Amino acid sequence: MRTLMATLTLSLGLMASAHADGIYKWVDENGVVHFGSQPPQKEQVEVVKAPKSQRYRQWESEQQALEAKQQLTTASSPTEKTEPAAPTQASQDAQREQQQQDEAELAARAQRCQSAQQRLQELESHARVREIDASGNYRVLPEEERQQRIQQTRQILQNNC
Repeated sequence: MRTLMATLTLSLGLMASAHADGIYKWVDENGVVHFGSQPPQKEQVEVVKAPKSQRYRQWESEQQALEAKQQLTTASSPTEKTEPAAPTQASQDAQREQQQQDEAELAARAQRCQSAQQRLQELESHARVREIDASGNYRVLPEEERQQRIQQTRQILQNNC
């Protein structure tokens, strides 16, 4: 009976932890497919199961802004043409590309502004702010560091909003 209860408790705990995190899939530089609960920083990631946290939503919007910027840079790279276009067509294309780049920069700036506003609200509303360090452990920010981050976030808001 004890073994059954221990097994049941352990399995429920594992199910709860698996339910809490998202699952990500990526391919490394050697072509090996990986799955994990933390997305890597540099690889293109496919979300298998999306977590419901605010941090994930922020990461997802940043990834979308990066993808939009990459698409604009690939679209603005010169392509091979068999015959030269008319000067008016080339200038119109250049204007469209510049307008698309400006729109992408505005979208990225708006995203940075929104992220900074959320971060400032979290820092100011909670006296004890916890964060996850590089090893995956939680740590509470000291008051001096919290105040320093509030100032940095206000500076970001001033520059981007």
